[in-house]
Amino acid sequence: MMRSVALAVVVVFLALFAVAQTENKTKAESASGADKAKYALEAAEQAAKAADSAFKQGKDTEGAAHLKEIADYAKMASDAAIESSKREKETEINLRKIVNRLVDVKNSRPFDQQDAVQQVIDAVDTARNNLLEEMFKRKH
Repeated sequence: MMRSVALAVVVVFLALFAVAQTENKTKAESASGADKAKYALEAAEQAAKAADSAFKQGKDTEGAAHLKEIADYAKMASDAAIESSKREKETEINLRKIVNRLVDVKNSRPFDQQDAVQQVIDAVDTARNNLLEEMFKRKH
């Protein structure tokens, strides 16, 4: 009885997570300015969590799909923050957190499967560095 209740709670939680993830992706695509940066960043963070979870469960194809989303939404967040000159600091900090999570994901993968994760780490780092360059270029 307790197992079925726990399983039901997990299923509901996963369903809510999927709805929130889809919502943020939709909002990121349609928003502009600071809101676009916010929603794209949330979508990238959720994709990073989903990739980590998928790889831990042995769902490599699903994890790889999430990796692409991370790179796309990280760039979108960085570009929107640069364009709007809003949420830059928060975006940079959260992109760094995503990189740290991806390093953990990479280190948990077999050596021959780490390259795909490293490519996403590099893409997120590039987006973060572009954001930093723009932030400091304006201040000087």
